[in-house]
Amino acid sequence: MISETHFFKKGDNSFLKKVNEKRLLYIIYKNRPISRVDLSREASMSKAAVSEIVNRFCDVGLLLEVGKGQSTSKGGKRPTLIKLNPNRGYVFGLEIRRSETIISLANIDGELLYTSVIEYDIASPITTVLQRIIEEMKTIMTLKNIPYNHLIAIGIGVPGQINYEDGNLLVADTLKNWAHKPFATVFSENFNVPVILENDVNTIALGEYLYGAGKEDNDLICIAIGDGIGAGIIQNSSLVKGVHGAAGEIGYIEYIQSANKTLKYIGNGHSIYGDILSEKNLYKSFQNTLSSGEPTTFFDQSRFLEYLSFADMGNKQACEILNEYAYVLGSLCLMMQKTLDPGLIVLNGFVVENSPYLLKHVHDEVKKSLKNIPITFHPEIVVGDLKMEGGVRGAIAMALQTLFNPNDENSFLEHLVSEIQ
Repeated sequence: MISETHFFKKGDNSFLKKVNEKRLLYIIYKNRPISRVDLSREASMSKAAVSEIVNRFCDVGLLLEVGKGQSTSKGGKRPTLIKLNPNRGYVFGLEIRRSETIISLANIDGELLYTSVIEYDIASPITTVLQRIIEEMKTIMTLKNIPYNHLIAIGIGVPGQINYEDGNLLVADTLKNWAHKPFATVFSENFNVPVILENDVNTIALGEYLYGAGKEDNDLICIAIGDGIGAGIIQNSSLVKGVHGAAGEIGYIEYIQSANKTLKYIGNGHSIYGDILSEKNLYKSFQNTLSSGEPTTFFDQSRFLEYLSFADMGNKQACEILNEYAYVLGSLCLMMQKTLDPGLIVLNGFVVENSPYLLKHVHDEVKKSLKNIPITFHPEIVVGDLKMEGGVRGAIAMALQTLFNPNDENSFLEHLVSEIQ
């Protein structure tokens, strides 16, 4: 996700030095462990320049020497291998949801060290929720004995349209009354590190692209189903955000119902994909059809899982409900396929993760519709590998990126640089 081509500031030697340092760190991170000779070759830098930077970072413990590599075909001394010291720097990845937040601590290698989930009431004020999150993060740092100056950055995935310049939410449909309120600054003031705010579905897409089902693909779409539905788009290994940061807001697309395919079970008066395909609407449809008593007003996940399993066991009405759901979800997948032609579509969310019946029928609907299109498509549609970890994994990757991007100011690296000057 990090380009190795940078724009240089003419005559700015300190910036050029920072570029070289961060570029070498990224190559080491990507190819760990690696020898100084291979690092010099990969970076197109002189061996002397590479050794000078590597030795300085070894002196302060950011890099470790971890054994010997293979000697060349000509023989000779085996090269010393180096890697980032996983215990020298840490990041937090957060996924903030309507009624809970997942908080994960990872080391500089991206390895998850600790995960905590805090819960709160729906529609809780932003100040209350953020304060609870910060308190939990500080508790985790104390528990893991991590000094504050070892924290590199914080990545946060949150539902809504992001104001990237100010670090807050422009639109917060899921998190009522959170828009235009201080957000990223609340974390940066508490921890004095860069804070990267991103749409939650984009962080899930990044997580699956880097660590999950999309590791082998440079072009993919991740469709996440929860309170609504959204898409994270990766094209040519880059996250597509759009001019206004609203790329992938597919939940607001109007669903056009065909005359010969009415939605008997899951329509419920809804007109857009996000409402029709939401977990809440599917749960309500199951309740209305399969429950003998009065529908409950709360969402019971164990009961929802039972409803989904009915279809796998052949229950006629449960199958009919999921057939409708598969038809609508399949039409959305096909729309994405025809518009962007990705190599992979990754589905994320409790519904698709727990219903083999649904996944099969989504495949069937897409395959059936493709027969009527005079263009060759070979869409691969899979369920994501990371499940609940997807969002925090993507947030962790964004936080680590600040260590390698020369345009990002980072007090962690600046502190190290001050130690070796």
